[in-house]
Amino acid sequence: MRPRVSNPPPKPLMIWDGECHFCKRWIERWREVTDGKVDYVTYQEAANRFPEIPVEQFKRAVAFIEPDGQAFFAAEAVYRSLRRRSSRKWLVWSYDHVPGFAAVSELAYKFIARHRGVGSAVTRLFWGKDVRPPTYFWARRWFLRALGVIYLIAFVSLWVQVDGLIGSDGISPINRFLPAVHERLGDRAYWVLPTLCWFNSSNAFLDFLCAGGIALSLLLIAGFVPVISLIALFVFYLSLTIAGQTFLSFQWDILLLETGFLAIFLAPWQIWRKRGREPPVSRAGLFLLKLLLFKLMLGMGGRQKPGMVQAFLGRILPRGGDHCAIFYLGAAPATAQCRRLDNFLANRDCDHRQLLLLQSAHDRFVFIAD
Repeated sequence: MRPRVSNPPPKPLMIWDGECHFCKRWIERWREVTDGKVDYVTYQEAANRFPEIPVEQFKRAVAFIEPDGQAFFAAEAVYRSLRRRSSRKWLVWSYDHVPGFAAVSELAYKFIARHRGVGSAVTRLFWGKDVRPPTYFWARRWFLRALGVIYLIAFVSLWVQVDGLIGSDGISPINRFLPAVHERLGDRAYWVLPTLCWFNSSNAFLDFLCAGGIALSLLLIAGFVPVISLIALFVFYLSLTIAGQTFLSFQWDILLLETGFLAIFLAPWQIWRKRGREPPVSRAGLFLLKLLLFKLMLGMGGRQKPGMVQAFLGRILPRGGDHCAIFYLGAAPATAQCRRLDNFLANRDCDHRQLLLLQSAHDRFVFIAD
């Protein structure tokens, strides 16, 4: 039966050894995790308030006292306190329901309590001197500003040449390209090539997309309505990338779109950025951007061997015939897909069709590095 105290605190209370430097570091972290829902005090200050608990018990392990008077110790005390954070509730649930979890947790706690020097060394090795969870406020603030600058450069550099590239009198007019795609694919063309230029493909509308992108980039740099700015920037740049066909099929264009889309989940939901009043950083958005960075680094490693994918396909498929589709390996899926579709329908060679399908799969699975 768990012990109870006759004078319970009005708020959940964690009691720890104030002379333990290892304990102090982790208490600072838990204080951040519980976000004011739990009070923390040293047993040197609070032992007299709870005579039902021996001082030796306080020296051996942390204690957690609920407002109803129940007292918990050691690993169970830690789990009970951390369940105030929704992402940590699984710990106390596992302690109560998973066979062996409680025994292993208490055994690990006893080992660390008896070897606090080892615990401190491991903490410094993996977490450094400050174990408090990072807030990422500063990183988010400057990441979004830098992304706004990159968007600004992209839209400005495109605006000065967009009419000559895809304008009505340009090298590859968008007002001719889209109708040709729609004639071949039907209504599926809207999903294959998602662009606002389906509504209007005039030179004036292309200029509007570029000018609007510049204005939205400045709003993002200033920190004004960042989420809405990022959504609009992604839509505008995606529209221009699709409309740009091969002119905007480079990897940095695709990387900007990927980064801009994931940044939507990182940006704070507020009208104006205010220091000290920023909402917490989305862990999901942070994870997705780290995953994108991992994909980028993996792709860079794969490119140390040029033509890796081409060499692989060359081994498994016979040579000969029209190999023009190899040029599109690694290109933007939206633009390369239409060209492959033409080649796929026009070419009756089975091996060449297999090559085209494999290239399409290469573009769809973005985690396979070229």
